[in-house]
Amino acid sequence: MKSLAERPENPVVGVAVAHEHGAEHATGAALYTDDLIVRHQNVLHAWPLQAPHAHARVMSLDVAPALEVPGVARVLTAEDVPGINDAGIKEDEPLFPREVMFHGHAVCWVLGESLEAARLGAEAIDVEYEPLPSLITLTEAIAAGSFQGREPTVSRGDVETGLTNGTHRFSGEFEFGGQEHFYLETHASFAYVDEGGQVFVQCSTQHPSETQEIVARVLGLDNHDVTVQCLRMGGGFGGKEMQPHGFAAIAALGATLTGRPVRLRLTRNQDITITGKRHPYHASWEVSFDEDGRLQALRATVTSDGGWSLDLSEPVMQRTLCHIDNAYWIPNVEVHGRVAKTNKTSQTAFRGFGGPQGMLVIEEILGRYAPLLGLDPTELRARNLYVSGQSTPYGQPVRHAERLAEIWGQVHQRADVRGRRRDIEDFNATHPDTRRALAVTPVKFGISFNLTAFNQAGALVHVYRDGSVLINHGGTEMGQGLHTKMRQVAATALGVPLETVRLAPTRTDKVPNTSATAASSGADLNGGAVKNACEQIRDRLADVAARKFNIHPDDVRFVDGTVT
Repeated sequence: MKSLAERPENPVVGVAVAHEHGAEHATGAALYTDDLIVRHQNVLHAWPLQAPHAHARVMSLDVAPALEVPGVARVLTAEDVPGINDAGIKEDEPLFPREVMFHGHAVCWVLGESLEAARLGAEAIDVEYEPLPSLITLTEAIAAGSFQGREPTVSRGDVETGLTNGTHRFSGEFEFGGQEHFYLETHASFAYVDEGGQVFVQCSTQHPSETQEIVARVLGLDNHDVTVQCLRMGGGFGGKEMQPHGFAAIAALGATLTGRPVRLRLTRNQDITITGKRHPYHASWEVSFDEDGRLQALRATVTSDGGWSLDLSEPVMQRTLCHIDNAYWIPNVEVHGRVAKTNKTSQTAFRGFGGPQGMLVIEEILGRYAPLLGLDPTELRARNLYVSGQSTPYGQPVRHAERLAEIWGQVHQRADVRGRRRDIEDFNATHPDTRRALAVTPVKFGISFNLTAFNQAGALVHVYRDGSVLINHGGTEMGQGLHTKMRQVAATALGVPLETVRLAPTRTDKVPNTSATAASSGADLNGGAVKNACEQIRDRLADVAARKFNIHPDDVRFVDGTVT
């Protein structure tokens, strides 16, 4: 932390300011990806042909009837792909599949003069399927041994001894489902080819650089031939970290083949049936406690439902294993993770990224066995909280752990948990058909990416001769106010008023090779990049000013747009 003497004068960071486009959001003037088509003529609209089977082989695909439908311009199939027919970062997601892997899987896309023409064209396509056996539930996949990707393990201590020597030993299992992101703006991409042959894609994506990479791969182009821009998103929550790439590739493929702009926006029904969700999980465990109810050992196997392809299932599982201890000391741990392969949508990133699923396992254990230990669940949790000097199962020291017990006590006191529970017991005693309950749980929240290389960002800052500033950075705006914060960082670092700083949309030809805006790291990483870029410029300006004023550069000050 900087001392007061080192902090900038009149900082803009930390000042309460309105979202830079708050007024436009409130009035409906803010443009999103699908709004941008109004600026273009001869736009084609894309519509998918979705398979009615959870698992099937495509035996034949006759698109000729679709081309006879008025307004249908083209049908995109695997034969049209000049590059690699795959939209997955693991190259396990055929863009135009020969084998249907989930109900609603898009086998081809129709381009029409209108959305209705494209829809009618898709209905006219003659396709023959051979249904195949499918695995729909997570338990079916486990029983069938249907897994994909790596199977990581987190371990510490001697679990067998800890289980054997524990005063109380239990085993159990449970299963819980996923969630739909339900962002207000469904997946949307808009692509065209400019006069220089550059493929330009407007996309609602949390990861423009990866979208660029996948589009280029499908088209058989170099990355520099493709530019991806994200003006803003109407919500993401992780659902637009990996899943937009294929839709952007479809729009870009259509634009390159027809020479016309192509718009692809999923309906809500299509978005729900085609795109991934939060991973459902199954967990089984053995656990032991000592005579005082303190955890001694945990052996568990957690299995996520990854759907038909890997997507981000491997890092999601890694984070699950890193959160299964939550806020509790478990001296002996052995937790195995695995990703099931099922005939469902490919599950993907979702707020918490596997962390909530891991924490839910230990919370279920404590809540389930507290009565068998003769303890109140709240007391059982309090006894097992981390204390300073301990470490997580993956070796990270737990610092300032005394705050856990302090906060735990304050929450229960200020929320009058004991009084509320008395009221709940009275209510439940007189309402046989309605029940109330109250739960208090700690949460370990992990920030940034498990893979250290992803914890980086870039920025491009222009200072013009009139003193105005234009900044670009690699983060994407999805309503969280990231762009507003970046303007504040630039204004503070350069010592200029906020109104002199403007921010340009996120695009890959300005800041390349970026990480996704995810893991609650957007402001930290991109703010650091903007700050670094601004400080380099300010230091060079200070050298110029120092020569002009005949002083040392360290004596130059930039405050409120004035150099002194």
